[in-house]
Amino acid sequence: MLCRRGSRLLGTLTRYTCTQCDGASGCHDNRSVTRFLGNNQHNKRNTWKGVGLLGGAALVTGAVSAQKEEDDDEEEEVEIDHDAQKAQGTRYRRTRMFAHFCSFSSLKYKTELFMTGEDFLKAILYKDQTRGGVRYSDLTYLSDEEYQQILDQAPSHNLETRGLFRALGKVAVISYPEYLFLVSILSKPRDHFLKTFQMIDVDSNWVLTKDEFELVEKLFSKGLVEDNIENTTLKVHFFKMDGSGVITFDDFVHFLDSIQKECLELEFNEYAKGSGRIQEIDFTELLLARTLLSEIEKDKYRGRIMSRSDVDSGVSFFQYSQFMNLLNDIHDLEIALRMFQIAKKPVTQEEFQRAVRVCTGTPLDDKMVQLTFELFDEDGDGHLGHEEFMKVMKNRIRSRGTVNVEIPPKSWKAFRKCVHERMMVAAI
Repeated sequence: MLCRRGSRLLGTLTRYTCTQCDGASGCHDNRSVTRFLGNNQHNKRNTWKGVGLLGGAALVTGAVSAQKEEDDDEEEEVEIDHDAQKAQGTRYRRTRMFAHFCSFSSLKYKTELFMTGEDFLKAILYKDQTRGGVRYSDLTYLSDEEYQQILDQAPSHNLETRGLFRALGKVAVISYPEYLFLVSILSKPRDHFLKTFQMIDVDSNWVLTKDEFELVEKLFSKGLVEDNIENTTLKVHFFKMDGSGVITFDDFVHFLDSIQKECLELEFNEYAKGSGRIQEIDFTELLLARTLLSEIEKDKYRGRIMSRSDVDSGVSFFQYSQFMNLLNDIHDLEIALRMFQIAKKPVTQEEFQRAVRVCTGTPLDDKMVQLTFELFDEDGDGHLGHEEFMKVMKNRIRSRGTVNVEIPPKSWKAFRKCVHERMMVAAI
């Protein structure tokens, strides 16, 4: 059987089948998956007969990817310098991710640090902790009563909810494991939402319970935390105060779509400054802002866009979001572009557009294709410098914290055990 990426690149037409009804008309499982995947053959995947096997295969795919990312960029413990007092007494390893979380956290309850909705959005938007970061002296300590009052104000979940974190503002408590989970899903392509849902849905009944959500928390807490926090704003939002609520697949997709769009809108508006469009030089700055490139390297791209752009009509939010969503499929795009390199064939704008369409199922706006070549066509010969392009794009994703979320050995061992058990059940 072809791997996921191989199937996508060859345009394999596939479908999912429910084990309960074998695809019978009206089945809830079949309807949900069909509605989610739609009729676009590029968004479909290999056929896994049965929900259980689908979950197992999804876990394997995610597990292999997670292990590779950990091997490539394992996080070491770091000093948290001026935030050492804030971190005192907390139960998590002092990784770079925790240091970033710690810098933007403004609330502390007992020994736990928490972010508000506003803190979370700042942590996503700013790489520099001096912008929006919260010093120890500004940390707010919550009493039992104050903590409960925040939970009482958690909004109930519905499909009309938009801009959740902006609506939460300063009245929310978001834990570190929840922060890691939220950051990790920001870079997931939309057609991976099903696999993510299946990974969390342990009993494969198409709804997520609070207990299942807390299993994810334990995984992201590096295997060092035995007990989860009883209630947070997100838990009350999804599962109610008494934990009786559930998340359906439609709820899950709506939430992931909403958080991705909310963060993109935040980034876009930061540079659009109310105009509704980003100038090309500002788009370049936005693209480079969260990378680890030196100023000399950044100046190279600034110079290209300033010398090659004749008429700057600006970038709309639709164009910007389309380009940024492409980054969620960056690994598939890398494989497609690598094929051109192996064949020693240059990547023209037409070939790049074709590769994007194969990887995402939709074409990239011509304006964004042109802008990509203005930035990454080194000698102006009309051919993409795809190694340079991939380096900058992957660098941007990593520095945003949306990939390479570390899974330590203890959690990884438990994760593999879970994969094995799920696949054994599916094989019965």
